[in-house]
Parts: sequence; structure tokens; C-alpha cells
Amino acid sequence: MNRTQKVAWIFLFSAVLGAVTAAYVGSIFVLGRMPPRPFGQIVAFVAFAFLALTIFALAGRQSRGEPEADERDKMIWRKAAAISFVGSWLLLGVVVLILGLTLGQTGTIPVYVLTIILWGVAMVTMLVYAVAILVQYGWGRKGEQP
Repeated sequence: MNRTQKVAWIFLFSAVLGAVTAAYVGSIFVLGRMPPRPFGQIVAFVAFAFLALTIFALAGRQSRGEPEADERDKMIWRKAAAISFVGSWLLLGVVVLILGLTLGQTGTIPVYVLTIILWGVAMVTMLVYAVAILVQYGWGRKGEQP
């Protein structure tokens, strides 16, 4: 596994951790109260410990001779960035369409909802970028000659 794949796995775990954290915080607002005390502390500790262990396990190089990136890595970065860019604009378009259809043309939304939308689109963009990188490495030709 090269450095690009490691970073993609870290992005993927971070996006999943962000979604779990958002669901936990969202449940606090929906329920109107904090979950039972030990439960919240255990969930927070396990989630952040998992992310920290993942970062430490995947971030280091396998060897000193391992290059930072080669041409194939750079091509995969460009393709993944293009895919996530298009995906983020499509997602923003869908969100605006859904808001327009549900609230109408003269409806209003609170400002904090815009922040949540922006944060959600950023998380989905990061997730799409990571998945695009991992798919390109997984479905590539593994370096054999044509």
C-alpha cells in the first residue's frame, strides 16, 4: 500500500468518524437531552481512539526508499479530484433543488442550516475523493504491461 492509498484510508475513516459524530450530536438535538453519561463518553473515546490509531498506523512510510509519488499517483490524484469536484457540485445542486421544492421559492431557512449543508457537502466530497482513489488503485491494472 503506497502513501496515496494510506491517505485515502485516513480520509475515509475521518469522513465516517465525522458522520458518526454528526449523528451523535444530531441525536442530542432531536432527543432534546444528552444520552446516558457512560454511553456518550464510551462512544467518543472509541471513535477518536480508532481515528488516532488509524492515522498512526497508516501515515508512516514503509521504507525510506519509498518515493513520495510517481506519475501514476499524480494521474490518480487528478482523476479523483475531478470526480469529487463534479460530485460536490452535483450534490450542491441536489440540495438546492430539494430546498427549493420543500420550502418553495419564498421560503427561508436559518443560517445554521447553511453551515450544516456546507459541512455535509465537504464531508461527502472528501469521502468521494477517498473512494475514487481507492477504486482506481483497486481496479487498476496493477502495473503489468499491455
